[in-house]
Amino acid sequence: MTSHFISFRQSRVHYRVSGSGPLVTVCFHGFGEFARTFDPLSAGLPGHTLVAIDLPWHGETEWKETLDLQVDEWIDMISSIPEVGSGPFGLMGYSMGGRICLSLLQAIPGKIRHLLLIAPDGLKVNPWYWLATSIPWGNRLFRHTMENPGWFLNLLRIGRKAGMINESILKFVHIYVDDKAMRDKIYRAWTTMRLFRPDLRAIKSAIRRYRVPVYLLFGRYDRIILPVHGKRFIEGIEDHARMEILEVGHQVLHPRNIEAIARAMAYCEKESPAP
Repeated sequence: MTSHFISFRQSRVHYRVSGSGPLVTVCFHGFGEFARTFDPLSAGLPGHTLVAIDLPWHGETEWKETLDLQVDEWIDMISSIPEVGSGPFGLMGYSMGGRICLSLLQAIPGKIRHLLLIAPDGLKVNPWYWLATSIPWGNRLFRHTMENPGWFLNLLRIGRKAGMINESILKFVHIYVDDKAMRDKIYRAWTTMRLFRPDLRAIKSAIRRYRVPVYLLFGRYDRIILPVHGKRFIEGIEDHARMEILEVGHQVLHPRNIEAIARAMAYCEKESPAP
């Protein structure tokens, strides 16, 4: 594995390259994770080169921009990575990274060889995320909550007692909200990526038109990203999509699941149309 930096406006975007095969897949991690999360996968994916990018406000990426990243700007940055260039490439995304992959496929479907989604965000509109990032007053409330989270946590506790929120969700929220630095990171990262809004109808149409193979991996016990959203997504694109549910929770992107990820990549490689 090797680390590299590429310039973007006033920032430096960090990415890691693992493997050395001719099939290039650009990888995006989830919130709070890093490009190096994908490092262990290369051993089980011969013939593939993985280019994993540290997202804004994550890892070694030095982000100095305002909170308004455009999809087309991100595409230009990816195309300027020497290991990617102007040729076709695959996409792999975990959790928040899945939403980024969906948005990229929507924008440049003719350049995408395959799409591997791992417990992906973006398959269902989250009204709270939409409110917090897309509506000016909602974003102000979001920022206030990240600075003063007490009222929000109390509301969640009430919802848990009323049976409206499960314990897994409550624990998940506490992991990220109890720490001020993490709250600041949530606000910056969510707001920066707010323009990555997948249009699922357009994406499914593009998958059919360009015959893009899609593989989805979910955790059966995931309470954050539910497998049912994947089942709904592949309706109408069954000729191009496969889905697998593993006996895990939300941490589907893990070395213990390398065999499943290798199966997914093998399917994508087999079904990808000739360049």
